[in-house]
Amino acid sequence: MPFNTANATLPAPSVAVDTRTAWLTGREYLRVSQDSSGRQRSVTEQHDDNERTTVRHSIKITGEPYVDNDRSASRYASKARDDWARLVADLESGAFTEDVLILWENSRYSRKTSEWLHLMELCEERGKRIFITSDNRLYDLSHWKDRRNLREDASDSETESDKVSMRNRRTSAAQAEQGRPNARPPHGYMAQYDEQTGKLINWVENPEESEVPKALFKGLREGKSYRRIARELAAAGHVNRSGRPFTDEHLRSMALRPAYGGYRKHTPKSRGRTFQAQQVETNLYEATWAPLVDRETFWAVRRTLLDPARRSTRNGKAKHALTMIIRCDVCGGTMGAAGEGTSAYYFCRERRCVQINKPAVDALIIGSPTHPGVILAYLASDKVYEDFAASAQDSGKVEHLRAEIERLRGERSEAENAEPESVAEARMFARMVETLTTKITALEEQERRLTLPAVLTDLIRPGKDVVKRWEAAPVEARREVARLLLSADWLGQVRIRRGRGVPAADRIHWHQEPACEACTAA
Repeated sequence: MPFNTANATLPAPSVAVDTRTAWLTGREYLRVSQDSSGRQRSVTEQHDDNERTTVRHSIKITGEPYVDNDRSASRYASKARDDWARLVADLESGAFTEDVLILWENSRYSRKTSEWLHLMELCEERGKRIFITSDNRLYDLSHWKDRRNLREDASDSETESDKVSMRNRRTSAAQAEQGRPNARPPHGYMAQYDEQTGKLINWVENPEESEVPKALFKGLREGKSYRRIARELAAAGHVNRSGRPFTDEHLRSMALRPAYGGYRKHTPKSRGRTFQAQQVETNLYEATWAPLVDRETFWAVRRTLLDPARRSTRNGKAKHALTMIIRCDVCGGTMGAAGEGTSAYYFCRERRCVQINKPAVDALIIGSPTHPGVILAYLASDKVYEDFAASAQDSGKVEHLRAEIERLRGERSEAENAEPESVAEARMFARMVETLTTKITALEEQERRLTLPAVLTDLIRPGKDVVKRWEAAPVEARREVARLLLSADWLGQVRIRRGRGVPAADRIHWHQEPACEACTAA
């Protein structure tokens, strides 16, 4: 129950109090970093201690306290402290009417020196004092010695927080290199504990849950969308640990977890980055637990999901292989589809600039078993192996690139975590980080171009009988292949020109990059 003037009882003073002394009013800020009980026990103890101590200084606690339970005040904290923000706002607006701000100890308020200094300035401007119970002292912000003492305490608190964070990062990195599990096991695994000590031993497969990640990776390998997989899991009766059906977002997060491939992930710099971005700049170590998904499937799915050319979302309702991929040559907008059978047509979704017979375009771009179009003919040709089958030299180059990328990432991490002793040294480290980032980006682009064929072949394997695999593949996989091949730097981007009554073949502009002959001629 939150404390307020109605339920807070002031205990009888344990020391003699001069009743002629004017009493000050005070309001508390209570915070605890971790509350495993969920009963705000530590916050309650802080309040009781505050109440016993402030009465000796003729301070009467009034008003409802500001409470941030289970919230860290460290500069590394990820959870916002709502009541801290409310306290600062009340001090700025004048809504904080009490004489004294009461804290159990200075680190309870903040472990960031800048926040402490801002608090001190606000209290000084508003004529408020600060009482710290652990010091058994009332600080007057108009006195320079009190301000100095509080500044020194704030600096000490931030330094201690930095030391704790550094120790935690080192421990986390060491455990990751050993492949040790951490935190809560993902869906499909359960924790195994030592019966004697109760310590975590490892993660093991949870038969009641493991079917979900296995079905997820299998479906993604086949080219299915998250939405389709979610529907299939719901139909099979699978729910998440909260008892709800799996959502697209949940499945997307699961698919990027290296744990399912038997890898322990460690991301030194993860704050402020999206979950998918963290996967790109991360270190993977051989885990102590067994994978739920075979390595070939795991890496095939991971390559596809992390491909920079891939869209961040996929349309699970798509019915056609080419819609939203082919474009209008007039305005550059995407093309949709309407109608049925031989009367179906593609149309410009942006301005209705152009319209063209859909079966005619599909026959030219995709084709049929007897008359393959551009895509199927290319996938069935010998040329596809020249373009897409990585040679031994390319494979070695990819491995070399990945090793070099990891080395540069390590150097960049050291530069980012360095503690410069001067402004000049700080600028040097900043330039070093910028230079290393540029090199890493260039190498990642080279790696992407060498591994892009693998992304394609993971969806539909080329070869003489590719037509059968194309027809058997879900529409999501066919769309992904079409998106990769019908790009300006590959087979060419398909753009539809105007020309009512003109044959479809003459209305297709195969746009190429960087120099398109058709565009140049026009």
